[in-house]
Amino acid sequence: MNINCHVRPPAVVASVCLISTLLLCSICLANTDSQTHPHRGHRWVRSHPYTIMGLVRGHPNPFDIEKYRAAGFNALLPWESSSFDQILPMAAQAGVPFHVHLEKWGEAVDKRWGQTVGAESENNLREALKDFESQEKRAIIEKIIAHSGCVGFMVNDEVSHPQRLRYTRHMLKWLRKLHPDAIAYSNMHPAGHDNDLAYGSVDRYFDEFAAMVEPDILMTDVYPLGPPEGTSSNYFQLIAAVRTAALNHGMPYWMFIQSFQSEGNWIRRLPSESDLRFQMFVPLTHGYTGIGYFTYDIAFKCGLIDESGEPNRLYHAAAKANPEVENVGAAMRFLTSIDVRYVPGHHADGNLKVPNKLPRDTTAWTRGAGGDNRITSVAIDGAGHGKDVLLGFFHDDDNEQYFMVTNLWHGANASSDDRALTVSVKFAPHIRKLYRLDRISGDTIRVNLNRGILRTSLPGGTGDLYKYTATPFPGMN
Repeated sequence: MNINCHVRPPAVVASVCLISTLLLCSICLANTDSQTHPHRGHRWVRSHPYTIMGLVRGHPNPFDIEKYRAAGFNALLPWESSSFDQILPMAAQAGVPFHVHLEKWGEAVDKRWGQTVGAESENNLREALKDFESQEKRAIIEKIIAHSGCVGFMVNDEVSHPQRLRYTRHMLKWLRKLHPDAIAYSNMHPAGHDNDLAYGSVDRYFDEFAAMVEPDILMTDVYPLGPPEGTSSNYFQLIAAVRTAALNHGMPYWMFIQSFQSEGNWIRRLPSESDLRFQMFVPLTHGYTGIGYFTYDIAFKCGLIDESGEPNRLYHAAAKANPEVENVGAAMRFLTSIDVRYVPGHHADGNLKVPNKLPRDTTAWTRGAGGDNRITSVAIDGAGHGKDVLLGFFHDDDNEQYFMVTNLWHGANASSDDRALTVSVKFAPHIRKLYRLDRISGDTIRVNLNRGILRTSLPGGTGDLYKYTATPFPGMN
């Protein structure tokens, strides 16, 4: 993402064991999963832990990798190439898998692409692609992958011009040849359709990005938390559009979340604990299989750490939430999103009980949504704006059904306890028990229903994943 402006402590032995396990899992899944999921992005996602990574700029310096890991991150994204010499050796020594950001490759002809058409434009692209064969470019990649633990390349953040997308596709193919075990992907601009390039809509831009770039992961960034309260009106529209494009192209999909505070012309609040959880569990409910934090350190006023380098309240909220997200995400890697439905609560308007408004591009839950007729009603205790719930529906490779219930109530300076909601889900008479994936332990918990009703209290911005049968949740071994 453009950091200038847009809307939108284990021992070394344990680290070596983790890397060895990842390699063995990768080999096993590459052999057993290729027919079920021919897309290499899905195979990679299933053979690695659910990705939770922070974008690191190396400010303030020096970077403290143990402090970073203590926040619950299981991968690292160094952003500026000037930081690679310092940060990549640290990551390799600590056994932290890392992705690297390669920005503005092909920039030398970028301005000319925007000014040329037809044969001249094609010639500019061919000239740019020749640079891949230069010793300079190969030396850059060889230096990066000389450090153990390189698992991904992110290329040319937020590009939207068609020629730039085509260049990026060729760059991803080139990187896969040089390092076939790593994923290669780019990051879409959340407003990339709105720049006179004739995309017309965000849905078309995301679709053409997926088709033209052919990334291993479809990803964008959405920073919805402005001052002093509330969420951007197009938040659900954007995350749903990414989901739709990715499912149509058979790709896994990830999200950059807001984990910074900015002031001046572009004001974004530092997320509260409930804000942070909302930004992670809502994508999970849509089937996202990876989360990136923008940022861990300093891009604007602060990230998870302040200018002094000390952790702030968001750091401590992340350290608590990230392990829970990783546990739920471990199963999500093996599920396919079928449907996402909104359950609005209600508020008082004088003496009237009025349903809360549905956000843009959301659909209210009705019985049978997601092909699940077993849920017959959903009720939310208490009244108030924002006291809403999201339901996500999934199936696994054996067509077994799952659903996720997420509390959408969050707010500035509000803890997850401050925004807790009790939700009642009623089931058809033949359903007498459920199985829940425990966010804290990762265990499968049997849930006995009371007269066919599940009553659950969810912290603000937090969700739980359920299934109907006693078989273990996938990916939890």
